[in-house]
Amino acid sequence: MISQKLINTICKNLEEELPVSETIAEGGELHIDKLLPYICVYRYKEKDTNFSGLLKTQASYLVVKDTVDVTNLLECISKTISKQLNAFLIIEMWPLRKDHDAEFEIFCPEAKAPATIAAFKEGFDELRVIYPEISATVNDTHSRHPEHLNALIEIDESKESGALIIGLGIPTIYERPEENQLFSIFYRKFSSRFSEIVKRAVYEFIRVQTSNPFNHYLMLGKTNLDRITLQADQELAEISERMSFLLRTTPVNATHEWERFKENKFQEKPAFNYRLIALDPEQEKRKLYQLPIDKVDDPTLSFILRDKRLEIEKQLTMLEERGTDNFRFIGESLYGTIKPEVLEGAAAILKKFPRSDDRSDMNRFDCHEFAKHAQEEIDYYQEKFPKLELGLQIRKDVAGIMVSKTKLLISDKLSMDASRCDALVQHEVATHILTYCNGKRQPLQQMYAGFSGYDKLQEGLAVLAEYLVNGLTINRLRLLAGRVEAANSLVNGASFIETFSMLHNTYNFTEYTSYYITMRIYRGGGLIKDAVYLAGLLNIMDYIKDGGNIETLYTGKFNTNHVNLIEELLHRNIIKKPVLPRFLERDIAKERLQKLKDGIHLTELLN
Repeated sequence: MISQKLINTICKNLEEELPVSETIAEGGELHIDKLLPYICVYRYKEKDTNFSGLLKTQASYLVVKDTVDVTNLLECISKTISKQLNAFLIIEMWPLRKDHDAEFEIFCPEAKAPATIAAFKEGFDELRVIYPEISATVNDTHSRHPEHLNALIEIDESKESGALIIGLGIPTIYERPEENQLFSIFYRKFSSRFSEIVKRAVYEFIRVQTSNPFNHYLMLGKTNLDRITLQADQELAEISERMSFLLRTTPVNATHEWERFKENKFQEKPAFNYRLIALDPEQEKRKLYQLPIDKVDDPTLSFILRDKRLEIEKQLTMLEERGTDNFRFIGESLYGTIKPEVLEGAAAILKKFPRSDDRSDMNRFDCHEFAKHAQEEIDYYQEKFPKLELGLQIRKDVAGIMVSKTKLLISDKLSMDASRCDALVQHEVATHILTYCNGKRQPLQQMYAGFSGYDKLQEGLAVLAEYLVNGLTINRLRLLAGRVEAANSLVNGASFIETFSMLHNTYNFTEYTSYYITMRIYRGGGLIKDAVYLAGLLNIMDYIKDGGNIETLYTGKFNTNHVNLIEELLHRNIIKKPVLPRFLERDIAKERLQKLKDGIHLTELLN
């Protein structure tokens, strides 16, 4: 029995547009994330956790024992929400177990909400992509509930409360209960697609039947992050940061070995040394799989967290295998194969620009001159992010320029082409620091710590910034292409010396640049990560040409394959819109961005 007092409290919260999360009679669960004109209901004799999980992917659900009378509760919720949105949809769902049958059954009123019913049927039919035997039937009937139960609300009462009731019989094709089997990987895929189908169908109902406050079906998703999600997100970020993967896979004696390599006339392979690994990868993996990611109901957030966990696990294994061939093989599974279009792009660059641009007579900046220009940009973004501490440091222990979180680190030995100053400032400050700061504003720590494979988009976006401010050079493009050729050489079995010789003799890189590229590719036993820089640039060029919104890319640190997920989280108001780099307001940047939208070839970026 649900007390009238509790019902009144729930409906009062809804009137005030407050979220509702209540435990009701006999362990029932009611969750309404925000004011939504629908609710999914599951009444159980014995609670089915997996089936309940399907409903919990929604922002509005009621999971309750079938002996509990929920009529008054649903009528009150329906009337309360209908007053504000003009209509309310109740979707009762129940599991179907018919000898492995894969038929969805839709129970609905005749000629009512045809767009909603069509969206359900079309969505279930599309599930054949992951399970070919699936079918869906539509039954026009007054009976829209499980056969052994009474109606949630009688038809006449539902009309008075402004509610439309639809019943869904869901085949539990993700399990074999008689064999005590759950097909977990398929279940996650099924759950994610099912969640989207429900939201799309509900959106059709909202669009036609209600005073619609939503302009996209993704806005129906959950807005509030629960404790389990935040806990898993935080611990993943901590494990990742503690691992310091790139630091532990970068040689500490690269400069010394360059001198020795040169003395030996480039005929003796360098012997690289690495920092000691001050953690136990096995213990870190144990912590990874103790994270309650399996209890994260939201399919999108669950995918993001699982994806990052898999990346960290592979990186931990690579640390264990550092210095062996296994390091390289696991790295290839982590960073992916080098795609033909990336190899073609690298070859096209090196063919069009066969030699480096001789800039021996150029005006040069030292570390202090560069820092002066960088500080101006940092000061601008400091005003945008007053709660963060942005800054720069000139240091002895840094090679060149690099970013660490909100700090720009500059080598005290820096000597650079003055004409490249602005491009490098936009690369480091207006891309790497800015996306970190934007990520810091978000509730998910992965947004600044970095999604799985985030380097690809980060570096592509940073190089794109150089192009947009007219600072991209022949030498810069050649370097990106050389990294791809070196990575491909490694994959094809070439030795360190063979790859060095190829870069120097075939592609005319200087001896030191050839060594530096090769060192980065062969470190740890072989790391093809550097190929993602050019791959990321190509991906962004395609993204913009296909109509993608460049503003989305500055929301945090993620990969191009996560863009749809980021746009979903933006629609759901889980994450905030980003602060954009101010160089996008320059006329030259607008002109060049339009060229990208029109479509240009990689080698035309220097025109």
